[in-house]
Amino acid sequence: MIERPKRYLGIRREEKRLITKREYSMLLAMFGVLSILIARLWYLQILNGEELAARAELVRTRLLRVAPPRGLIVDRQQRVLATNRAQIIVSVIPDLLRRNPERIPLVAQRLGMRPDDLRELVENPKINPYTPLAVQKGVAFEQAVDLLESQYNLPEVEVSLQAMRRYPYGKMFAHVLGYVGQISPEELKEYSAQQNDATDWLSLRLYDGTDFVGKNGIERAYETELHGKPGGEQVEVTPLGRRVRTLQEFEPTPGNRIVLSIDLRLQQKAFELLQGHIGAVVALDPRTGEVLTMVSQPSFDPNLFVPRIPNEVWRPLLNDPRAPLNNRALQSAYAPGSIFKPLVALEGLKRGLITTRTSVHCPGGYRFGTRTFRCWKHHGYVDFYNSIALSCDVFYYQLAQRLGPDAIAQVARAFGLGQRTGIDLPHERKGLVPDTQWKRETLKQPWYGGETLNYGIGQGYLTITPLQGALMAMGLANRGVIYRPHLVKEIRTPDGKLVKAIEPEAIHHYEVSPQHWEAVIEGMVRVVERGTAGAARVPGVRVAGKTGSAEFRKGGKTHAWFIAFAPAENPRVALCVMAEEAGGGGAVAAPIAGEWLRYFFELGY
Repeated sequence: MIERPKRYLGIRREEKRLITKREYSMLLAMFGVLSILIARLWYLQILNGEELAARAELVRTRLLRVAPPRGLIVDRQQRVLATNRAQIIVSVIPDLLRRNPERIPLVAQRLGMRPDDLRELVENPKINPYTPLAVQKGVAFEQAVDLLESQYNLPEVEVSLQAMRRYPYGKMFAHVLGYVGQISPEELKEYSAQQNDATDWLSLRLYDGTDFVGKNGIERAYETELHGKPGGEQVEVTPLGRRVRTLQEFEPTPGNRIVLSIDLRLQQKAFELLQGHIGAVVALDPRTGEVLTMVSQPSFDPNLFVPRIPNEVWRPLLNDPRAPLNNRALQSAYAPGSIFKPLVALEGLKRGLITTRTSVHCPGGYRFGTRTFRCWKHHGYVDFYNSIALSCDVFYYQLAQRLGPDAIAQVARAFGLGQRTGIDLPHERKGLVPDTQWKRETLKQPWYGGETLNYGIGQGYLTITPLQGALMAMGLANRGVIYRPHLVKEIRTPDGKLVKAIEPEAIHHYEVSPQHWEAVIEGMVRVVERGTAGAARVPGVRVAGKTGSAEFRKGGKTHAWFIAFAPAENPRVALCVMAEEAGGGGAVAAPIAGEWLRYFFELGY
């Protein structure tokens, strides 16, 4: 037998050496790692490949939203009442200042603000802390450059160029147009829910936290029409966010144009005539319900609210006892006084309680129980027509006593009193038309006879707005037909194409025989021609009107009222003038109405 060399035998022993436990563990670990990598690659490339590729693209690109310009608001002759103007805007990031409150004094100093004012703004719980909050508008170019150069030291501050709302006529249209302000989180949620499908270019939202929206007036009522659709730019950026190039862009679409029924010239005339008074003037086209004029005094400048009204301006406005922010035309309700008498006369004729031949003796008052209800004058014998022309209280004390409060309430509601008209403005007040049930349920008291007498002359619990006063005039002018008052005449696209025309909508109707209408209207014509409102005469035009002097508080002056429509035979305008605590309606309100009506007809209406 041949013996093999030991070296050979040694080699075979090495070849047959078993794998150690340590080496086996390493092999298993390597296999596990490879399995994880393969699984991850499958997850990234196959299962979620498309989604992750899109995300990677978004890291490389950025979508810059461009807010749309608000639509114009114009008068019935296309004169611009609300427009846009590019301005340099300075904003702050509230979240950065909330997390670093010690920087508020520094930032406030650079912006020329008081630290307390800036702190109050950024700590307001109603704002979105992650959205730039506009704090200054119309910033000078030099100041903007200085802030941009300091951007590294002021990361809380942003400077941008934006189209901001501008109201060229300021106070004249403040209560009609309202104003805009930065959108609140609640408004953003509301508008986004209403129109989340309106635009979806690369998931571009119709509303954004940096947008400005209507806060009051037409701006608020027609926000969705005025807002427009945003545009944007898709840009390529570096990992540090530096812009490289624009990939694609879409221009924003301006909002629709709102055409009001108001005439700028008539508005300006009413605004001038009401200077020095606290009150309102409302004029309607009785054939359609279009508002021709709506003025409330005192007023405010809506430009102060864009983009944000300073506290030192806001607080005096809010605390002013004359309440300039209040639209008295539809947000304040007063006892109407004697302008209510034509409605009481109509109901008396309708029920057969009086005729045009009815007359009473006015000794200057009317005795009821143990109390004497006074008339403003000793009229002697007064017939039906002169009861309106001379505004005899005694005549209407007696008629109201025969009618009763519930019948008076019925005719008042038929003319739209005690309820909102539905005009296209927010925050309208209803006023109050009382009756026996209302007093029993609300005040827990019975109705007293003396209250009925006051009711008949437009006093007591009865309150109306000046807009409702114009509605009364419209109902009388139209012989019982009342249209819903509206400020917007048309909605058009930015290039002028008609989107919607507002059609007349009859909302109330009061029926009485034609001879009764003519009797009351004749009495109202005599008010102007030979009665308490001679100052309201218009050469060549028969004006039907009614004055009112409503008691407000003991020892104070009365509210001055005047309603009218003209021409009496074919009315083209219905008007209401009200001046708070100004005195007699014939001495104050009628002259304002007369001058406005003369101008109205001079313009060719």
